[in-house]
Amino acid sequence: SMQPSLIPKDFKLVFSDEFNTPGRTFADGTDPRWTALDKNDYTNDALHYYTPDNVKTNDNGELVITSMVGDTDVIGFDDVKRKNTHVVKHFRSGMVQSWNKFCFTGGIIEARVTLPGKADTGGLWPAFWMLGNLARHTYVGSSQHIWPWSAPNCTLKAHWAQQINGCARVLHYGLERGRGRGAPEIDVFEVQPGNIRHNTGPFWQMSVGQPFMSASYQV
Repeated sequence: SMQPSLIPKDFKLVFSDEFNTPGRTFADGTDPRWTALDKNDYTNDALHYYTPDNVKTNDNGELVITSMVGDTDVIGFDDVKRKNTHVVKHFRSGMVQSWNKFCFTGGIIEARVTLPGKADTGGLWPAFWMLGNLARHTYVGSSQHIWPWSAPNCTLKAHWAQQINGCARVLHYGLERGRGRGAPEIDVFEVQPGNIRHNTGPFWQMSVGQPFMSASYQV
């Protein structure tokens, strides 16, 4: 008979956070497990600025991330146009990361999440996901040719596309010679509410429309 893909076994809990202490804040350096970004997000044409002021725990044992209308002046550097830029983001939200604080290589991850807003009202993109520690989300320079490339062996595609590839014969940063490394992404869920139906507007070539929930493994 067919064997199960996962052999049942006992698992050991190595990390848990119930957020049951009221008034916790997550600005850089204030929490041993999480960091709430204080940073502009210019990935995926984002309209918001991430601020730690919008991330805290309440009296009910919940981590609350608030999205709101509010202007933020952002002076940054455009690495494509090679010049400083000044933009105004008209929305504020929050992102909590465990980057460089907690890493694991396998097991089970669980979370209880209450999604915001209404299913037919667009504009939000809540997500719960993981990224390999060699890259850090919203820090685009850290992920170029690192995410999601993670082929361990030398291939023609990896040689040109993957920065740390299995074709390298020189040791760098203590990494193993001839072994590719990268930052794969596991999306437990990404949710996009809205009322744009499939095969219409920006979804005209898609069989799925809003609202939808997706899960993916990008490697």
